[in-house]
Amino acid sequence: MTTVLSVERLSKHFSGVQALEDVDLSVAEGEILGLVGPNGSGKTTLFNCITGFVGASSGRIVWKGREITGLAPDQIARQGVVRTFQQKMVFPTATVRDNVEMAWQGECDSGAPPFQKCADVLDFLGLARVADRPAADIPFGFARKLGVGLALAANPRLLMLDEPAAGLDQDESLELAELIRKIRDLGITVWVIEHDMPLVMSVCERIIVLHAGNKIAEGQPGHVANDPNVISVFLGERFARDSRTL
Repeated sequence: MTTVLSVERLSKHFSGVQALEDVDLSVAEGEILGLVGPNGSGKTTLFNCITGFVGASSGRIVWKGREITGLAPDQIARQGVVRTFQQKMVFPTATVRDNVEMAWQGECDSGAPPFQKCADVLDFLGLARVADRPAADIPFGFARKLGVGLALAANPRLLMLDEPAAGLDQDESLELAELIRKIRDLGITVWVIEHDMPLVMSVCERIIVLHAGNKIAEGQPGHVANDPNVISVFLGERFARDSRTL
């Protein structure tokens, strides 16, 4: 598969605290990639550095052959690298439709969008029925979808999802897994941070594991779930046993 994003020896420190240390990784076009690890392992910091919300202390980030290290978030987003956030990033008093329209980019530097108009995004996510309600008044599951909708409206080629399943019940998590597959089928590469390991194991084709700012494992879900180091610092023996039946 073609590599679209490369991270080379990326490090980030905050006042002497090393959040990331010489992280090397790549993202392949058209894959669903997982990023997991204990709280504080550097997952969101990595996303923040790649998307320009936090400057890296050292290292390089290359998107489709072009270095994007140090670019502003809007410049990176226009190249097609778009992320969601753990917290709600919406205008609460604006309608769902208005929120998506404010995020709409249409055709931009990353090429023709998979959606021709905002209504297509709402239909794709099943948000059309709440489109005219204030964003603050929709159920939590719909609010999570709206966060994804804002990112999709920006015309991503790489969609980076930061804990999209947080707060969802089991049925909603299953629906999210299907949604992630549908997004990839649109031609959008997906990279997801998640603590819902059954979701990660079922939907991701490859998983990267961070611990204390270091990449400690990488590979297919079954390989990662049986890595002794990953079991020791993150998964635990019980999940490793249970994952063999997933």
